[in-house]
Amino acid sequence: MSFEITADDLLLQTPQAPVVFTGRSHLVEEAVNILYGTKQVHIAILGAGGIGKTSVALHIMENPLIKEKFARRCYFIPCEMLPDATILIQGLVQAIGLRVAQGKGPLDVLLNYLKGCDNPLFILDNFETPWNSETQIEVKNLIEKICSFKSAAVVVTMRGTDGPGQIKWHKLGGQSGLPPLELGPSKKAFYSFSTDGNYAIKEDDPILEKLLIQMDGMPLAIMLIAELAKELPLNDLMEMWNIEKTAVLRKIGEQENRLTSIEVSIQLTVNILRGKLSATGEGVLRLVAFLPSGIPDWLKNLPKMLPDATMQVLILKKSCLIYETGDKTLKILTPIGEYIMKIFQGTEHLENQVWNFYESFINNLPQTSIAGDIQLELHVGNIFKILEIQIGKSFEKSHMNVLEKLCGYSQYYSSLVPLVEKYLGWKSQINLSEQTELMFIQSEMLRFIGEYEKAIGTINDVEGLYNYQINDEANILDAISTSTSSISINNRIEHTQADCHRRLGRIFYCQSNYTQSQEKIQQARDLYENISDVRGVAQCLQSLGDIHIILSQHEDAKMMLQEAKEQFEGVGDRLGAAECLKSLGDICRMLGQHEDAKIMLQEAKEQFEGFGSRQGVAKCLQSLGYICWMLYQHEEAKIMLQEAKEQFEGIGSRLEAVQCLQRLGDLCKMLYQHEDAKIMLQEAKEQFERVGDRLSAAQCLQSLGDICRMLGQHEDAKIMLQEAKEQFKGVGSRLGAAQCLQSLGDICLMLDHYKDAKVMLQEAKEQFEGVSDRLGTAQCLCILGTIDHQEAHVIEAKAKFEEAKEHFEAIQMPHGVAFCVDSLQQINHTLAVAAAN
Repeated sequence: MSFEITADDLLLQTPQAPVVFTGRSHLVEEAVNILYGTKQVHIAILGAGGIGKTSVALHIMENPLIKEKFARRCYFIPCEMLPDATILIQGLVQAIGLRVAQGKGPLDVLLNYLKGCDNPLFILDNFETPWNSETQIEVKNLIEKICSFKSAAVVVTMRGTDGPGQIKWHKLGGQSGLPPLELGPSKKAFYSFSTDGNYAIKEDDPILEKLLIQMDGMPLAIMLIAELAKELPLNDLMEMWNIEKTAVLRKIGEQENRLTSIEVSIQLTVNILRGKLSATGEGVLRLVAFLPSGIPDWLKNLPKMLPDATMQVLILKKSCLIYETGDKTLKILTPIGEYIMKIFQGTEHLENQVWNFYESFINNLPQTSIAGDIQLELHVGNIFKILEIQIGKSFEKSHMNVLEKLCGYSQYYSSLVPLVEKYLGWKSQINLSEQTELMFIQSEMLRFIGEYEKAIGTINDVEGLYNYQINDEANILDAISTSTSSISINNRIEHTQADCHRRLGRIFYCQSNYTQSQEKIQQARDLYENISDVRGVAQCLQSLGDIHIILSQHEDAKMMLQEAKEQFEGVGDRLGAAECLKSLGDICRMLGQHEDAKIMLQEAKEQFEGFGSRQGVAKCLQSLGYICWMLYQHEEAKIMLQEAKEQFEGIGSRLEAVQCLQRLGDLCKMLYQHEDAKIMLQEAKEQFERVGDRLSAAQCLQSLGDICRMLGQHEDAKIMLQEAKEQFKGVGSRLGAAQCLQSLGDICLMLDHYKDAKVMLQEAKEQFEGVSDRLGTAQCLCILGTIDHQEAHVIEAKAKFEEAKEHFEAIQMPHGVAFCVDSLQQINHTLAVAAAN
């Protein structure tokens, strides 16, 4: 059936350039520069449906330079209404305003116009409609003919990655077409669309970011969800998306078409592919949509999941339903993926293939190595999804094997905890030993991510299991006469009790509850000794040594850690021995024995590198950064602490990452970068409080008080330092309390309250001596010496500076030594003048 296209029909199908247009201006500028500065050029605006191709074309057409060059010879042709070659020619003739004389055909009229016209610009929008018709050969010949005229410039917008025909197209946005919007422009577009709605939306609303991540930078999806945000709160929208997915993305009250419904837009591309895709091709599409991480290194990995699929991948890539990233991963934009999952039901067969692939992948993954980390990172979203599905379907030992291997990667603990919980839901089919092992793994992960109360609850659950077991075994033992069975059962129960005590002790340590931590670890040590578990005893000695370090009981700490190190070496636990070496290096660092500390820490770092222990390496970098700081090598300290922070973040060790943030804040404080320091320290303090680390939170408060002191905000400083001092006392940190007392003495000195200052500084000095802190002792001596000198107590001042100088020399601090030498020279000069008179 034939029909006539009129100029009015075309005009009514031509939209206005959208007012909201973010993240694409550079592409418009690129196209305008090419069109304005080149005699003949052809531009293809390519990509997926809903990616914003038409909007870019309209903004190009509205640019003043384009209007100047092409005057009234710029024609926008909405090809969606021109479904074949014949009607496309009619549309072009009508758009230009040509008359077809009797005896002439529309094509002749069009070609004659092109021969005689100077600089026409044709913008052929949605060109996939005529291109994918049964008259594709005729359409191809027509577009090539038009582009052959040297005076004509053509812009096509088209779904896919290739422009039509044998034409040299300049592909705007790259070889794969227009990219999705980044998060920043996505937010800007969302705000612009939703500003006149019923609900105020904050720029930093975390729900908004989550919602936009689901839109995956598709401008159409962002516009549609923003329109809904005028009527509904973001929480409700997020909930609707989670349930209804792409069905949500449509304009309420308007007829559904490619501009008002994301599903209609995607379906248009699916329709184009009908007949081109085999069953294997549909399988590829479902597979990429199913896997949240896509298919990394697809040429290698896809055949292991779905054989003979390479040609189908190429068809799908050209359609823009899927795309390939720079690292050779096949992916799909989230709204497209959700719609594909909706229309292609039934993934059970694919799930089995995916599980078989990933079970083999995990079994062959290099353990504790950078290479293993890199490989796992690419696939981890897929692994968690398929593992959750498999655990939910049935109980298999293979699921536990995969869980145990994944537990070697601490950066994924937050996601692993619920999977372990789900697996434990099959506890009726898990024996007591395996159940206990998994619960211990669960508690370690919870401790690592700072969920201390949940970790304690898990340990308590293990104890509850074994209390029940003890009662049950008592009945069994009555019926068993052999002592061997009795000893075996008792040993197993005692070992589990010891493990529970030790793990609780480690959690209390993280909460700065050192008294309870010591009690629990000592109980564990006694039980391990009772059953001759050397490694368990070594672990307890190591933990007790670490507590003594925190409490500044350095000699006790050294003895325990050295003994633990030797026991670890005796049972072949090189990682445990390296951890003890690192702690011994930290003791030397705290005692100002910097060279010895550097040697130990460097050796421990190399050992950790050999084991592939990223956490151990990061901890050594952290301590080496502290040493550089103490030696006034501030730039080196910043580099090491920043590197350590990034490594901790990379492995998901939030507590240690925050510790590095705290030290970077302290370093900024020392360099008088007070505003940066305050931001870092306040953030660190809040995070420490969130996870219950009272000691570190007190240290941050102390540093914030010191900043106020340096800025002359004495009242604020006194309140903060007094509060920090009480908190240090509460967690048993004599060193922290002494440092606060020292700072409070400094404030009294600044306010000329010499008597109060001397009392506080003298008390602080005695407390520093009590914890063998030479640095604090030396600093107090210097300030007390300065006061004595000012009060003309020259002999007393000289004695204090000489003693301070000895301390600074012992801890290898040349800046402190230089200060003392300079002060002694002044005092000696004063004494010489007095003697001469």
